[in-house]
Amino acid sequence: MTTKPKGSDKTDPALVNGTLVPTEEPASIDFSADEGSGMEGAGVEAFAIPFLGALQKLSPQCDEADAKYIAKAKAGQLVNTVTGQIWDGKTGVLFLPVAYQRRFLRWGPRGAANSGFKGEVMPETVLGLVASGTVVELEGRLYYPLPDGVVNEKKCERLAEVRNHFGLLIDEATQAHYPVLLVLSSTQIKKSKLLMSLLSGVKVPAGGRMVTPPTWANKVRVTTVAEQNDKGSWYGYRFALEGLVTNADQYKAAKAFHEAVLAGTGGTVNYADMDDKQPSEVPEGQF
Repeated sequence: MTTKPKGSDKTDPALVNGTLVPTEEPASIDFSADEGSGMEGAGVEAFAIPFLGALQKLSPQCDEADAKYIAKAKAGQLVNTVTGQIWDGKTGVLFLPVAYQRRFLRWGPRGAANSGFKGEVMPETVLGLVASGTVVELEGRLYYPLPDGVVNEKKCERLAEVRNHFGLLIDEATQAHYPVLLVLSSTQIKKSKLLMSLLSGVKVPAGGRMVTPPTWANKVRVTTVAEQNDKGSWYGYRFALEGLVTNADQYKAAKAFHEAVLAGTGGTVNYADMDDKQPSEVPEGQF
């Protein structure tokens, strides 16, 4: 009996960005007849949206002693925090922005027993917390005072503003696509504003006039750039428009993700995956 060498069947699946993709469509099976089946019992809690992050010198993926270490990972690269895939920061990746959110994240004091992510707070709620004195501002940061009213940045919980950019990451080699989330905070908030300005400035002809297309019609190149101030250095993001989407499947998938985010069914955002790296003036770990 002859044993067929592993991988000799042209329909053997290949791993592409953590997804099994057949190298050739099997002629005997019509997968489209059962498209999406098997997920009927899965709600929003069953899916975690991967973060697309910029690796820093202190990122766990760059630390050989950390469980999240990725071989050959280095500062300045981009990483998918779920699959562990990394990209060169100078070349970057293509991103279709589908939705935007502004939020505040509550963090415990780093290194303390009560450290870590404590919850997501809406901007309008934060305004009320500040007005009531429940949260106070100190040197541009928001803290929950200790019971005696004292603000000690090493002991107090704090709120950090973030700008969430949901989108589809496009694999340029295969044109495959999947949801990711860019969380921009601290020094990168100005990059978020720049991205929003770029998207709002795009105009296309339609119905005899110039209109602003949906954000997911735009291909955005995301790269990293070295930055510094008097407190240190880090890698930030750079965004550049690369024209409009021409792939109908990608456009359709981006629109569907947009609708899912607005409906609250687009998947969970696990901020705990940010490794308790609270946004600061000099970002550490992931932004």
